[in-house]
Amino acid sequence: MASNRCTFWAIWALGMLPVLLAVAVYTTGVGIPNEQVNTGRLLQPAVPLQQWGGQADRFTRHWSLLLVHRSGCDHGCLRQEERLKRIHDALGRDADRFRVRMEASDALAPGVWVVDPLGNLVLHYGQAYEGKAVLTDLRRLLKASRLG
Repeated sequence: MASNRCTFWAIWALGMLPVLLAVAVYTTGVGIPNEQVNTGRLLQPAVPLQQWGGQADRFTRHWSLLLVHRSGCDHGCLRQEERLKRIHDALGRDADRFRVRMEASDALAPGVWVVDPLGNLVLHYGQAYEGKAVLTDLRRLLKASRLG
């Protein structure tokens, strides 16, 4: 009878160990990473469509990669647009969820902006962005999102 009781408590303790570890991690924060995994600048809170001046018919119902430049689009601007189109093509089967747009704006900083299907600005990349990093962020974003 004593061996059955010891076996019961041993199994019970093994079952409770993960629960106790989870409570310890939750309360102390030890083991939870503080850094971000995205390379773009995440906008918290997201900037709504009305605030940044986008057109609802162009930036809703799908994700958008928005290339913002100043008044005139030069050769460098066209190269950046071509690079964004290659990133779009590299998305593969998820490419139909994204649109690549180019716009001249003084209200937004130059670079690449990611616009969600509700028209909110969610990520920003400067003009010197790395294509692979943007592609990795977009894949992670589409995997986590049910929108668009």
